[in-house]
Amino acid sequence: MKDLRTASFFAPLEGVVDEAVSFMQSESLMLVTTADLHSILALGFLESALLDRGISYARRIIMPHSHIPPDETNLVPKQEGVNVLFVDPWDIVETTPENALTLSSKPVEVEFNHSTTKRRGRIDVVLQSSVIASTLAPNGDRTKRCRAYSGCGQWLMESLDTTMDPIHTMIRDFLRDEGTIQVSPLPEIENPSVEMMPRASSRRLQRLQKLWEGMDASSRAQALSEYSLPLLSSDGISTARLEELIWKRMRIPNQSTDLASTLYRIMKTWPTDADEAVIHAGRLLDELLKTGRLPSSTD
Repeated sequence: MKDLRTASFFAPLEGVVDEAVSFMQSESLMLVTTADLHSILALGFLESALLDRGISYARRIIMPHSHIPPDETNLVPKQEGVNVLFVDPWDIVETTPENALTLSSKPVEVEFNHSTTKRRGRIDVVLQSSVIASTLAPNGDRTKRCRAYSGCGQWLMESLDTTMDPIHTMIRDFLRDEGTIQVSPLPEIENPSVEMMPRASSRRLQRLQKLWEGMDASSRAQALSEYSLPLLSSDGISTARLEELIWKRMRIPNQSTDLASTLYRIMKTWPTDADEAVIHAGRLLDELLKTGRLPSSTD
């Protein structure tokens, strides 16, 4: 694997990584986050690195973000002699208490290769956690197994619902170039969740998949454009996200479905009850640490 820390889009966060790596090597450490998929993915990276390094820690999963009152101010637990790392994808912690560190999304400005135009984006907690984990345990087996999920937090963020997310594009291409993921058009995905695209036809897709192997590049582009045309007028999805779902689905090698479909299916079955969500989140995290895969992505 290439060193994610050397990626141009991560240069502004060198200090964040160093601080977190140092903090996680505390004598007494507790990891805390909410019972949400975004949070659990981030925690999966951090716990993988700690287990790979043999560093002891405790875990606490609290109620989902949707259940936290707007005026809640005591989210980060205070325990004497314990350093608490709070994973906060939604930047809900306003003041970090003593002996605590909050990991939240960070704004950055980036440039694409062969371009001098700077674009603004945010690096989410999953991607940050991936870099922190690979710095703490660069050769760790668990850490390496989680690598393919590094860009999933960017996918779960709302930025793609309005415009192109430069960080999503960069981490997707980074992982593709190093061979951690493959990027494939929709017809090459064996079992995609078509229902995440409003007005998409499963039957038309099935017909297209049957013909796909015998098409040349020009015919494929034309057929996929025709398939996509009715979807462009839908109000339920942005053009930027739709483009990713049609042309650039991220997939772990040797798995039939893609990461967007996996995340979508997990979100659909996530418990709405707070207590059930906490239990569910813990079980999903344990499975990720044990196998290196999200449960619904296991073929």
